[in-house]
Amino acid sequence: MTMMDKDYRIAELSSQSDALDAIRKLEKQLTETYGSEVALIAYAAENDEDND
Repeated sequence: MTMMDKDYRIAELSSQSDALDAIRKLEKQLTETYGSEVALIAYAAENDEDND
């Protein structure tokens, strides 16, 4: 199974402050590099029976 074959949902990161901080830091770096606002969206693969 390839990455494109999997179903994804928005990752629930509200209780993962370290992950949120890392995403915000990278958003800031990318915004400064590209000169326009960058927003990153985290997705998580849906659990499947094959566990691929």
